[in-house]
Formats: sequence, structure tokens, C-alpha cells
Amino acid sequence: AIGSNLSALWILVANSFMQSPVGYRMAADGSRAEMIDFSALLFNPYVWKQFPHVLAGGLVTGGFLVIAVSSWHLVKNSKERSEFETSMKFGAIYAFIGTILVTLAGHTQMQDLIESQPMKVAAAEALWETENPASFSLFTVGNEKELKDVFAVRIPGMLSFLAYNSFEGEVKGIKDLQKEYEIKYGPGNYIPSIITAYWSFRFMVGAGTLMLLVSLIALYKVIRENYTFSPLQGTLLFWSFLLPYIANSSGWILAEMGRQPWIVFGLLKTEDAVSPASVVSSTELLISLVVFVLIYGLLTLVDVFLLKKHAAAGLEAAE
Repeated sequence: AIGSNLSALWILVANSFMQSPVGYRMAADGSRAEMIDFSALLFNPYVWKQFPHVLAGGLVTGGFLVIAVSSWHLVKNSKERSEFETSMKFGAIYAFIGTILVTLAGHTQMQDLIESQPMKVAAAEALWETENPASFSLFTVGNEKELKDVFAVRIPGMLSFLAYNSFEGEVKGIKDLQKEYEIKYGPGNYIPSIITAYWSFRFMVGAGTLMLLVSLIALYKVIRENYTFSPLQGTLLFWSFLLPYIANSSGWILAEMGRQPWIVFGLLKTEDAVSPASVVSSTELLISLVVFVLIYGLLTLVDVFLLKKHAAAGLEAAE
């Protein structure tokens, strides 16, 4: 666990440079960024806003996996029932605490993005115009070409509250930000895929909301020391292990797709970072992509097989 989290930290150090570059200077000819301060990379404020979110996400993922395995054995009335009652207790506690922590850390990140990457927030909310107070979208069907709503249900002032802990506060819209970015960075389209940012955010929040609900149900049963589950409750608790994966994946999709068109925000556009055909041919790209898919697909199948095998076998088989 320590090794995995340290690995995550170094991944976040690299990713944070892409989100909020620090500790560099541009070469004299302007062709590349050169690192001049490694400590600035390591102590990039963006890293230490992301890292607690990732740590809490790991806690949540582990907690819900324990809930899933424990509930499966309890519904089947396993002969190791007392042991799985204990594991259900710890799983419920970790899942609940982790969900609260990941929500708070995510809220802090979102408030930082209002200042550092406001276009990402505007895209995630399909906020076309600057608003004060700014409304939160419950459901929006938008026209990306004309940058306007076709249909929308919004909560007045809620986005301002999420951004500033106050129902008053300006959140810049996509149209104004596009104009600002053109002045700052030159001509171009600085609007990411709205539909991708908008729905990845909602899948993340939706999965997080369900995680809170499921962890509360599990915690309630634990507090009541009632470890008898109906088939419906057992099914709900078992499949809940997928929720953290949905939330984690959706969050990363938002983080990376919402940053577009930048590969390094404010410094290098994705289109300028793509290797030309003279360096990497389409055939080489296709082969590497197929090989990666096959290798990681095989590893995923092996992982799922082993998890299912050992989770279903119970504790005696592990001895």
C-alpha cells in the first residue's frame, strides 16, 4: 500500500506539471521548457490538492471491495460468518470515512480550479455566460456550436456556493473565457469537449452520491449489528464495488479532457505535442495500441479471475 501510494504521488507530480506548470524556464529559442527547480515540481500546490483526493479514493475503493466480498458471503450464510461480519464492519467504516474525505478533497480541488483552470469548470457546468450568482446544472442539453442551452434545469446560486462557500460570487462563462484566452494565448479554440467534461463530472458526482448512500446503508446495518441482508440489499452491496472505479475514471477523464486543448496548460497545445508521421508512422501507432490493449486486457482478465477465485473461496482456502 505504501509503495502504491508513493507511486501515485510521483504520477501526480508529473501530472500536476501538465495542469499547473512550475519550476521551469523556456529555452532561449522558445522551443522547449527546461526544469530549473525540482523542489518546485515536488511541492507544486496542485500536487498537494490532488494527493489527498487520490489517497481517499484508494481508501474508498478498498472499503467497497471489502463490503462486496463480505456481503456476498453473508448472503450465502458462509460458515465463516463471524469473520465476514467483522470485515463488513471495517469495510463500512472505511467506505464511509473515505467517501466523506474524497468529497471534501474534491470540493477543495474544484475551488482551486475556479482560479487555475476556469474553462474546465465552465465546461463541466455547460456555463456559457458569466454569472453572479452562478447556477449549478442538474441537467442540460446544449448546443456546442452555438454555445447555448437547448434545455436546462439549474439550481440558482449553487455553483457560486460550491466555488466560494457563498451564494454570491462570479463564475466566468465559456464565451468570456474564450475571449480572454485568445487575448492571452493568441487565436485558437480554447473550449474543450463540453459533452465530455459535462457528463464525466456528473458520472463522478453521481457515483460519489451512490457511494455515500451505500456506505450509510452498510454502516446502519453494522451499528444495528444486523448482518442479515435481503437479496436486493446483498445485490446492491455486492455491485457497489464498481462505484469507486466509475468515480475514479470519470474524475480522470474530466481532469484530462477538461484541460484541452492543452497538454501542458498555458505552454504547449496537444496538437503541437503530437509526433509527426515522419517520426511515428500510423502503422507503428496502430501496432503499439493493439499490443497495449491486448497486454492490459489480458492482465485485467487475470486480475478479475484471481479476485473472483479468492474472494469466493473464503478464508479457509487462504490458509
